[in-house]
Amino acid sequence: MLEKKILFPFARIHNPMLVEAHLENGVIQDAFISDTLYRGFEQILEGRPAFDMPYYTQRICGICSSVHAVAAAYAVEQALGMNVPPNGLIQRNLIMGSDFLQNHIRHFYLMSMPDYFKGPDIYPFIPHLEGDLRLTPEEDQRMTEHYFQAIEISRDAHAAFGVFGGKAPHGHGIVPGGCTMHVDADKINRYRGYLVKILEFIDNVMIPDVEFLAERYPEYVHLGKGNGNFLSVGAFTQPDGSTLFPHGTVLNDRHQPFDDRLITEEVTTAWYKSTKPAHPWQGTTEPDKNQPQGYTWVKAPRYQGHALEVGPLARAVIAKEKIIGYGAIGRHWSRVMETKKITQAAMIWLERLVPGAETLNTKVQQESGMGIGYVDAMRGALGHWVKIEKGRVKHYQIITPSAWNFSSRDEAGTCSVGELSIRGLTIKHPELKEAGRVIRSFDPCFSCSVHLIDGKQLRTLDVRV
Repeated sequence: MLEKKILFPFARIHNPMLVEAHLENGVIQDAFISDTLYRGFEQILEGRPAFDMPYYTQRICGICSSVHAVAAAYAVEQALGMNVPPNGLIQRNLIMGSDFLQNHIRHFYLMSMPDYFKGPDIYPFIPHLEGDLRLTPEEDQRMTEHYFQAIEISRDAHAAFGVFGGKAPHGHGIVPGGCTMHVDADKINRYRGYLVKILEFIDNVMIPDVEFLAERYPEYVHLGKGNGNFLSVGAFTQPDGSTLFPHGTVLNDRHQPFDDRLITEEVTTAWYKSTKPAHPWQGTTEPDKNQPQGYTWVKAPRYQGHALEVGPLARAVIAKEKIIGYGAIGRHWSRVMETKKITQAAMIWLERLVPGAETLNTKVQQESGMGIGYVDAMRGALGHWVKIEKGRVKHYQIITPSAWNFSSRDEAGTCSVGELSIRGLTIKHPELKEAGRVIRSFDPCFSCSVHLIDGKQLRTLDVRV
């Protein structure tokens, strides 16, 4: 007989996630992961000035604001025929790079590490998640010290963001046509000073910690595996057109180039008015909480009909870099190694900045057009699609990383990678701790993933924080 467990709210992620697990003899047979928050950003953007898109879309998320600004800027630039100076491209990489660093450091230590060590008898560590904690008191103390050290280092990454972005989060620096901040030796040296400190932390603390975690919890290197299909749309574009992260897909163990035309979204089991699967150019966002099969506000993006995993592990697979596993700690390991990769790349980008050179070019070739902005964000592939008429937004659609990883089910019944990853887990703790370890390894951000909480149809839930 199946037993149903509901966990809501889901602690240590970004915004409201509900997990409904169906267990038999303590093993998850099926699971539904739902986002209970509706925000309507795509509707908010319609009719707004196109040049304001980087500012509006940053408000989708406070933890990864820069990537929405970059995606929006790319889309508007393509639609209006704009060119970005080399200094502007490099500045964007530095702003976005520092945002990646603060996110990856915070996610690993603040969001995920409390699943694996006890911590002191103070908030936010109490009440403790008991059971299956394998660290000695001395090791636990060391991890606690690193937890608080990570808060300081992530603050340095945000300070680096502010050097070229003006402030963090929701910076002012990224606009269509480039970046607003001029470049001088003082800014370059200040940013470099933050990087040196961050890189020392990564080498001496963060990498040893993730390797230690893999040693103590070896089964979680592989537990929580997805479906083996991956996507990256590329990120950190250089003036020569190359990218630090390559784009591509892996389907059925075959590496293939990424093709935007193969993307569709559908809403068979999401709370939207029923439509056929459609490319984002034809997609709509019309909420309908009465949708009979609906269980989440997250749509179902698909690539050639497949649910794909996105994020640091996907990027490593597509780049054919070393990985240690496809499960929860395998994802953490790839994220940590990516943190070092970005820091080292940022050191090189600083050397390529030209003090005093142009950073912004606002010249447009037309007032109307269509554009796509692709960038791999902290959590994976992000896409913005915009239609502009006479300088104002006519149509806007967004597919976020967490929509890829935690989509609703499609008309064929295919579940998301996130839901699939916790099937088969043996659950020994009432708060679904084992599933929590796996789900958090994706770094879910549900403030990004949905397109209000309905106070009329609330259910009685077993709430565990």
